[in-house]
Parts: sequence; structure tokens; C-alpha cells
Amino acid sequence: MLIAVDIGNSSIGIGYFSGDGLVVQKIDAGRRMDAEQYAAVIREFMDRNSLEKEEISCIISSVAPNLTGTVKKGLAQLTGGKIVDHRLHSGLKFGVEEPEEVGTDRIANAAAACNLYSPPVAVVDFGTATTVTVVDEECRYIGGSIMPGLGLMNDILEEGTSRLKRVALEAPSRALGVNTDGCILTGLFFGTAGGVERILAEIESETGFTLTVVITGGFAPAIESFIKRPHYVSSHLTLQGLKTLHEKNRRIA
Repeated sequence: MLIAVDIGNSSIGIGYFSGDGLVVQKIDAGRRMDAEQYAAVIREFMDRNSLEKEEISCIISSVAPNLTGTVKKGLAQLTGGKIVDHRLHSGLKFGVEEPEEVGTDRIANAAAACNLYSPPVAVVDFGTATTVTVVDEECRYIGGSIMPGLGLMNDILEEGTSRLKRVALEAPSRALGVNTDGCILTGLFFGTAGGVERILAEIESETGFTLTVVITGGFAPAIESFIKRPHYVSSHLTLQGLKTLHEKNRRIA
């Protein structure tokens, strides 16, 4: 059994890989717990889903340092953990100025994309932030882009203005908003999709690549239909990437 943990800013995704496939658990990252509570929540989920508890190994990716230590201590009650960073063997080369600054979720996404799709690949992760991660034909991480995610922009509009409010993030049926909520939704969805499309087009123009595009992240199902260029959707790409990283490092250990 492999437990792959993706600690994000909004949620913690836990993937349980066994002979029966992948089972995914989501925990609200804002639900503050101590190590014993995390261990209890994980054990309860495993019991409820009849998941094996023998020969468990674990790999962790985190972009939330304030949670990493606590979650890792909880997992240590089940097994040891390994933190993903640019020094972990990933099969990737790095063509960026500060590889140590690359988010571990983006490393996992890049590793999965190179393993599952035909590079050069761009992974668009619609999460708390909307990120574009690009690897070239030699599986070299060459950079990307970061912009606020749908939920974050929704929150900022309410927090930064006196009359706008947070809206339910439901995909709009048209680009022309006819009331305030509709205008916010079209801005969020069409604006984000349009921004991603423009970024991908500019990257292709600069590099000469024709990119395979893979979409993932919590907001991917809501915005996927707004991306007009051909693309794949992989709901659990980051967890698949962590599995790939675990296998590579187990082989060289």
C-alpha cells in the first residue's frame, strides 16, 4: 500500500494506491488538527474503505509548510514519510533559475505528465492558484506561470471592494453577464480560461513547441469546458505523480 499525500493551501488530498487501484480522501486544510487527530482521521477512512494496513509506505508533497510537520507526524504513526523537493530523484531535469523554489505539487505534476503523456507537456492546475507547468521534449522542467485561482479571485473581490460579494462558483452559460453575480462569474471563468489560453499560446510561440495540455486540480471539472484547445483531464494527476516519484526513488534506494 502506498499513501501519497498532497498538502495544498485549501485541501489535503490523500491517495491510497493498492492492488485495487486508487482511493482518494480529501481533508479541509483549514480544519486544524494535531498529529494524533490526522492519524485518527486517516485510520478511520482506511477502516471504512477496507484498505490494507500492512507494508504501508508514504510520500508527501506540500506547499503549506505550517501543516507539513503535523501531517507528517500523523503519518509517521502508520509509516515513514518522504518529502518531495527538487533534490528527490524525479527523472526531471531543471531548466529554471531557482529549482529549490519550484512547488512540490508542480514537480509531481511534471513527473506524472512526462510519465503518462507525450512531451512537451503543459499541466494546468486549477487549484487555489491556477498554475501552468511546462516540460520540454526531454522532460526538462522549463518554467510556467502562476495566477490567482477561481476561489481566491472570488474571495478577493469581496474583500477588496465595498459592494461586490462572493458568489457560488457555478459555470456561466454565456459571456455576457446581465446582473452582478453573472458579471463576476463570466469574469472569473472566461477570464481565467482566456488567460490560460493566452499564456499557452505565448509559450508555444516563444519555444516553438506544440504542447500537449493536461488539466487537473479542484476547479478543473468546473472550468474544463471553457478551455477550447485540445486537452486531457486528469483529476488526480498530482497523486499519480507522487506515485511515480515514489517508484523512481524506491528503485534507486
